[in-house]
Amino acid sequence: MDTLIRDVRHALAVLRRDPLFSAAALLALALGIGATTAVFSVIYGVLLRPLPYQAPDRLVRVYEEHPGAPKPPGEQQLSNTTLYAWQPRMHTLEGLAPYYAQESSVSFGTEPIRLHAASVGASVFTLLRATPAAGRFFTKSENAAGNDLVVVVSERLWRERLHSDPRAVGGLLQVDGSPHTIVGVARPDFHFPDQDTLLWIPYVDPTRADPRIQGGVWLSSAIGRLSDGASPAQAAAEGTGAARSIPRAAVLDLLFGTGAPVEVRVEPLAAQMTSGIRGVLLVVGGSVVFFLVIACANVANLFLSRGVARQREFALRTALGAARSRLIRQLLTESAVLTTAGAAIALGLAWLLVRGVIALAPPDFPRLHDVRIDGRVLGFSLAVTMLTAVVTGLMPALRGTSFALAPSLHGGDGGVAGGFRGVRARRWRDALLAAEAALAVLTVVGAALFTRSFITLVRVDAGYTPENVVIAQLFPRPDVSRDTQVRLIDALMQRLRQDGRVSSAGIANMMPFSDSTIIAAFDMPPLPGMPGPIKAHSFFYRVTPGYAEALGLRLHAGRLLRDGDETPDRMRIVVNEEFARRYCGRGAVVGRIFSGGPAGPGRLTEIVGVVGNVLKDGKDARPEPELYTAVLPKGPLANEIDVVVRTKGDPARYASALAAMVRSVDPDTALGPTMPLTRRIEASVAQPRFVAAVLGMFALLSLALASLGLYSVLSYGVSQRHRELSVRAALGAARADLIALVLREGLAVTIAGVAAGLGCAMLLSRLVRGLLFGITPLDWPAYAAAPIVLLPVAVLACLLPAVRAASAEPATVLRGER
Repeated sequence: MDTLIRDVRHALAVLRRDPLFSAAALLALALGIGATTAVFSVIYGVLLRPLPYQAPDRLVRVYEEHPGAPKPPGEQQLSNTTLYAWQPRMHTLEGLAPYYAQESSVSFGTEPIRLHAASVGASVFTLLRATPAAGRFFTKSENAAGNDLVVVVSERLWRERLHSDPRAVGGLLQVDGSPHTIVGVARPDFHFPDQDTLLWIPYVDPTRADPRIQGGVWLSSAIGRLSDGASPAQAAAEGTGAARSIPRAAVLDLLFGTGAPVEVRVEPLAAQMTSGIRGVLLVVGGSVVFFLVIACANVANLFLSRGVARQREFALRTALGAARSRLIRQLLTESAVLTTAGAAIALGLAWLLVRGVIALAPPDFPRLHDVRIDGRVLGFSLAVTMLTAVVTGLMPALRGTSFALAPSLHGGDGGVAGGFRGVRARRWRDALLAAEAALAVLTVVGAALFTRSFITLVRVDAGYTPENVVIAQLFPRPDVSRDTQVRLIDALMQRLRQDGRVSSAGIANMMPFSDSTIIAAFDMPPLPGMPGPIKAHSFFYRVTPGYAEALGLRLHAGRLLRDGDETPDRMRIVVNEEFARRYCGRGAVVGRIFSGGPAGPGRLTEIVGVVGNVLKDGKDARPEPELYTAVLPKGPLANEIDVVVRTKGDPARYASALAAMVRSVDPDTALGPTMPLTRRIEASVAQPRFVAAVLGMFALLSLALASLGLYSVLSYGVSQRHRELSVRAALGAARADLIALVLREGLAVTIAGVAAGLGCAMLLSRLVRGLLFGITPLDWPAYAAAPIVLLPVAVLACLLPAVRAASAEPATVLRGER
């Protein structure tokens, strides 16, 4: 112990004597360990931390699909037909419960507000092994129509809105216009299906509740719990057999697309929850590993270079009887002391980075509430610190204590034994510098790929003009009559048209980014050479005149909808380009009239216009067939009414005016988000923007560390070559020749590292193909960015020590004054 204490004191004294070296090494270590710890805490919290339920590894998410069919809009879901066919013969699952996330209008004695809610089967709580904090959860009988006017509230809602009143259980709460009895309060740590869910209502299958649609198809999400000894693959096989054992309803082809026979998928719940972010987090994790390796190589190179100045010290101690193992232990102690100090700084940095990630991450980032620095993260940080201390200290210790004693004592270079300034040592330093450059290139290429992908995404034409547009979502009470809803629409449209701040306005049953998705299936007249009618599937928009103008749809042919287009005997529609391409064939589309179609039997359908494709669900969506028709004069629009207003001034300032207008027209109507459409578009690309920013930050830090390493090593190397360079100058070498000599050596290493990094990037980038949008993994501008950025920085890092060395007076150096 005494020896260790002396080693630590000596290490601290040595580090104090060289503050620039210590500061550079501390900075590299703190950045490397801190960034690694922060990213690990995010990866562990999102991907690895067990879900807060009993035996979470047995929980699974269940859905179905038709392999080969286009991915349906929205989440992956399970049909009620598969659910009912599977339940009687279920052996691999303890249970299977439907649910879906939604928003509900809730009143607390004031105007209704929209809250995140979930409609759940009673067995959801059983499968999750959840217990209430007060009251109870649902019973099976409450999943039937007429018995479903009950609600379970979250602890947060009970605390913030119900003032932690124990008498709230058994009381009434207005949910979606109906009084619901509060039967229970969930525990503070219960969050399902996500952190934002504040209340739960019973799931009711409308195909069983409403006799008019009995035998119909309904979709929902579903969770299950694997039976003892059962695997997800076995459960999937059992579910697939059940789904294929019953006749397949034709509407399922509309919902899931046409492809191979139906297959049921069963995936671990935690993996399925994070499937959209898993690949991106692994890319970020890889980048931070590269960054840590660069930091380690940087510090190791600093130790190697500093060993030049200490070679005489080591030789003297060896002559006095110190064993090589003693010198190695001393150097490892110095590395450990420096790394420990860096780790202490790194923990503070990691805490700040985690707080920054939580604050800046997009709202849809899954499981972000599980990200924190806890014992496991601290243990990981300790392991990284120990590994870093060994990596940064061992090789310099072995190389720094390998020298020829006599030449070193007499001021020689020890090269007889392959000493520190010998060829072998220089090769080690060059190899580390090349590795730093290669890893920096990898991070720069990765950041450039994701930045290019993000730029390509935001430049996609979504089919409308979002500037100066305000959007709002209205949610009338479910018990509102058709006439009342029509009066609401008419009154609101009249107010908007009379507002001098509005250039155009319209209302629809759905709009870009709305949660509502309405699809229609109907027959179209056969195209030439086809034996029968075309089975058409299309997004089905019901809109008021002015909607297309307000949203800025691009009219390609014909005209837009206007008042009077909807008549008892004829439906006039506007279709998009994708609809025309798939179902109308060649020739003129505008003016086509045919029986049935979306108008239904006994009526005519007339196409009066063609507009551009609208990407309803975001810029990374694919174009879908769309048709627009007028709102029926005496029919309801939908449970969700979407308002689009094009303003003459700043749309952000008009948002509050629009909200006030809606409340004045009908205070009982719940109002959803009211905001400029551009803000909603920005939110839709928040995740790729966040990823590009994080990778860009690591790329810049990697460049900075690689440049710092190159500059530091060259500076040390040049300082030890002053005598050689002075001899060259004395023999007639020009100042430019000396600068070129140093530049060649530094740039040769950098160029070799850049070439190696580009080659590795070409191989590894194929792994992220599925995460990129609109570009290939071999996108040449992304690869050109690395040398364009790195080489000028490397030139500057090489040039500064080269100029300083070439500026020294040869006579002064040869006399030993420098």
